Amino acid sequence: MSISNYFIVFFAILMMAGCAAQGQYAWQNYDQKLYNHYKNPAKSEQFIEDLKDIIQYGEEGGKVPPGIYAEYGYALYEQGNYHEAIEYFKKEQAKWPESNIIMTKMINNAQKKLTQINK
Repeated sequence: MSISNYFIVFFAILMMAGCAAQGQYAWQNYDQKLYNHYKNPAKSEQFIEDLKDIIQYGEEGGKVPPGIYAEYGYALYEQGNYHEAIEYFKKEQAKWPESNIIMTKMINNAQKKLTQINK
């Protein structure tokens, strides 16, 4: 085998290795799941389960994507599950400090809803 053939084989292997890069976070096909949710909002239970799966998978590898705790918390909020929504808003806030302002507002909104229910 000539040097040029070795170079071609090496270059081909290098190119294939470059295409197999891993992402920083475990998104687990989130974009398709979100699209399906927007396309058919009546199946919100499926979307909530999908988010829960993404979170569980991400927590196992320490790669929960940014915004997923908040998205899951908001889905719970929309269902009226305010206690659990607050829990996930706080997780987002702890994991991603730059979300502090919006998560504080979401927590306050959920707490107001709880106060209204308990009156």
